[in-house]
Amino acid sequence: MSAAARRARRRTAAAVLRTRRAENRARRNAMERVKVSDYLAGLGMPDPEIDRYGSWAGRHIVNEYRAAHFGHEPRKTRRRTKACKGYPKGRWIKVNVYRATDPALTAGASKYGRTAPFVAAA
Repeated sequence: MSAAARRARRRTAAAVLRTRRAENRARRNAMERVKVSDYLAGLGMPDPEIDRYGSWAGRHIVNEYRAAHFGHEPRKTRRRTKACKGYPKGRWIKVNVYRATDPALTAGASKYGRTAPFVAAA
């Protein structure tokens, strides 16, 4: 194979890869993903209670997700926490994100006593 043929083959492969990545990105962006805090806010839970009980609700929700998806972990994203001592702008932490229609959100939130009344009301 000549050098020109190798270059052309590489350029074609790169173009195919770019196209595939763009299609995947569009499909991924079409699916709305929500964090547990966003889900609880949508249920009408006040912000101080979300700060206080959101982590525990998230633990129940992730357990439901794992049970429903054969032990697989949900997708992760990063978010900035509120300002605290030593971190005036907050710090970045990893949190789980779910599809907005995922049944694990409802099932997990209804199992936790602090969030169950908000799920029943919604």
